Amino acid sequence: MQEAVNDSGLSITLIVKKAGYSRSSYYNHIADPELSFDILENYGKALRHDFSGEFPQMNSLRLEEEEIEYGRPDTLDKALQQLDKYKEKYFTLLEKYNKLLEEKYK
Repeated sequence: MQEAVNDSGLSITLIVKKAGYSRSSYYNHIADPELSFDILENYGKALRHDFSGEFPQMNSLRLEEEEIEYGRPDTLDKALQQLDKYKEKYFTLLEKYNKLLEEKYK
């Protein structure tokens, strides 16, 4: 996680604010070798980094927990949640695509 934080160019203060943690919690999380995937995923969202590349087992857990809603959302809150999900998926795919392009043209 430390490497992703360093690569992001964002301040730790901003990252922990986006992830919903305190700065002291961040340092505890960095030192924790048994950090839960839920916490790691929150940092990943704040960093716009997909940690499933480093931890492939995250994908299988995420698929089990994720509820897929089809059709038109019936409330504004559900619509905004759905929009956020699709945005995150788009950014994740875009990052993977950009990494592939970088590797191809090195």
